[in-house]
Amino acid sequence: MRSICEFDDVTGVILAGGRSTRMGKDKATLEIGGVSLFENILWVMQALFPQIIIAGDRRDLSSPDIPCYSDHYPGSALGGLYTGLYEAKTDLIFVASCDLPFPDPYIIRLILAYRHDFDVVVPKTPYGLEPIFALYRKTCLDHMKDMLEHDEYRIYDFYPKVSVRYVNVDELPDGWENSFLNVNTPEEFQSVGGNKTWGKI
Repeated sequence: MRSICEFDDVTGVILAGGRSTRMGKDKATLEIGGVSLFENILWVMQALFPQIIIAGDRRDLSSPDIPCYSDHYPGSALGGLYTGLYEAKTDLIFVASCDLPFPDPYIIRLILAYRHDFDVVVPKTPYGLEPIFALYRKTCLDHMKDMLEHDEYRIYDFYPKVSVRYVNVDELPDGWENSFLNVNTPEEFQSVGGNKTWGKI
């Protein structure tokens, strides 16, 4: 039985439907220090949320407690986000991709502190927005669906239609860059301490 979680009104959603084409290998199963990237984000979320789901047809990663759902609109992060939000039993979700080596629970808690007053809470840094390390409310679903049905996939294009709280860089802790780092190529993976015995592709 899981211990009591901090945020009973939020579902954790792990995006795991990507094809990992640039990596050439399933990113979710890559390991750093003997722990897969998927397990890493899962452990962080398990301490925060009573329910966690996987957006993507990943039965190899799912379990009776961690179900997976095939994307309703395959082929994009927005489609995965829509699926997770649609399938969640709570009104709110926190979403993160499965290829984050160093997700910071402090930043997640900071984002969730604003969950009662906004439809979206998203970090905003000098490098841009972090729309797949963010909070979403089900009020966003219709806007997402409309974009997907018109082949529009840039997540933050619907933000002007909902209430958004941007978490600015001056609110983030030192080292915030690590929390938003993802790995897309073998070189990036090795640069963050990935298995250096994995050969070049």
